[in-house]
Amino acid sequence: MNLGLAGKAAIVTGGSRGVGRACAASLLREGARVMISARDTTRLEATRAALGEQTGGEVRAIAADLARDVDAKALIDATLKAFGHLDILVNSAATVIPADFVSLTEERWAGIFEQKLNGYVRCLRYAIPPMRARRWGRIINISGVAAREGGSRTIPVGLNNAAVLNLTKSLAWALAPDNILVNAVVPHIIDTDRQDETMRAIADLTGRPEAEIRKERVAELPLGRMGRPEEVGDVVAFLASERTSFVTGAAWHVDGGAAHGI
Repeated sequence: MNLGLAGKAAIVTGGSRGVGRACAASLLREGARVMISARDTTRLEATRAALGEQTGGEVRAIAADLARDVDAKALIDATLKAFGHLDILVNSAATVIPADFVSLTEERWAGIFEQKLNGYVRCLRYAIPPMRARRWGRIINISGVAAREGGSRTIPVGLNNAAVLNLTKSLAWALAPDNILVNAVVPHIIDTDRQDETMRAIADLTGRPEAEIRKERVAELPLGRMGRPEEVGDVVAFLASERTSFVTGAAWHVDGGAAHGI
């Protein structure tokens, strides 16, 4: 299937590893030109080189800390300078690690939202005007199953991800007249190094062995295995494409059937 992405200009935040990297790879394989961003300059450059070699696509990189508004603006500006326009924004930066609610300090609580929700908002603020100017755009926000399913250890995770879904739906209404489609992807237990960090965090919080936590979490999945990053990336590429021209305001679960809600 031709997704019609050849020549489209895309940004993938959090693109140096995990789900973000997989999203960039899927877009590149479909012919999009991709700017990846992350905070770790060394890992970012290594990923840029690897993605270029693996896909043969045009991939560039710029380091950005999206807790800083100036960095978010610089990311959009650099993309417009490199590619001439912006068609696709994939907000994938930051995975919020499980934490004990009562022990979270005011500073840490605020920092959690800086890592994800507010970083998404900053990128959107600067990405939307150039999309509006061309009357074409695709925005895909990475959320997570905790948005819809509460848990004692996932309160900050869930609130961040629920806010992302609300933001997605609201922007879908606001931007539909400009032919900018806004959707969310809702992954769960994807086999990445960030998932390893989550497993360790839960083990630390509960005092249980990490191997036991891992086995228990995988057993929650009807498909009986963790997801692969590329399985998320391919859904993102599809949502970014011409093939989804009548899809906006939706949340696409890539969770192995984990979510209990209808």
